[in-house]
Amino acid sequence: MLFQVIAIAGLGCAPEGEMSGLEGEQDPAGGSLAGDLRAETPRDYANPDLGGGGWGFVGIPVEEEPELLADSVAEYGPVQGERGWSYGYLEPDGAGTFVQMPTYVEGGADPGWYAGVGGVYWTMMDAESAHPNGETTTGGREPVEQWAVRRWTSDVAGEIDVTGAFAKVSVDGESNGVAAYIYVDDVLSWAWFLEGWDNTGITYTKRFTVSEGSTVDFVIDPWQADDRSDRSRLTAQVWSVVE
Repeated sequence: MLFQVIAIAGLGCAPEGEMSGLEGEQDPAGGSLAGDLRAETPRDYANPDLGGGGWGFVGIPVEEEPELLADSVAEYGPVQGERGWSYGYLEPDGAGTFVQMPTYVEGGADPGWYAGVGGVYWTMMDAESAHPNGETTTGGREPVEQWAVRRWTSDVAGEIDVTGAFAKVSVDGESNGVAAYIYVDDVLSWAWFLEGWDNTGITYTKRFTVSEGSTVDFVIDPWQADDRSDRSRLTAQVWSVVE
């Protein structure tokens, strides 16, 4: 399985907000891209007043409620593939294929999935955040570019809505920024860049079409292969679509 990594690799500098080529052209005046996700308001599925549906006066539903199909935080765990979630990485300069992280560390100061233990790589993932590895690195890690990948394998077919949040966790001034991508069946379908100091980040809502067995990958890229202070939060909830 080969990721289409070339779509972003040609960008010489970090764009503002959503990356060009996915949601329209960059504003020549330097503003946000057309389709800037910051202008979107994710549906609050639990609140009828915020687009989440509701009930009629006689108890008859006026709009079917979307079903929560998957939740990257609530369903995170120590077993690869459980509830459709897998935890891994890819090396864009190598085969560019998804590799499951081999080691789960339970307890301790920083539990989670790791691409290698004993200080080999920074690449790891917990319930909400992940850290990639870069060619520019620290702490004696191997100078290898690895993108951290949280994968959901679909058990449904049709349209889905994906909501979530993307923000920096480490903001000590070392980071040159990070990028987040969503790949659907290995096709780059969404991308966003955050400055290294941005621990507020964004919330996002995107609609995709999947088949049973489709893979939806949530990826954190150490921008320009520089992993310094790149731990970032990238979450996802997958919802059925109700028209």
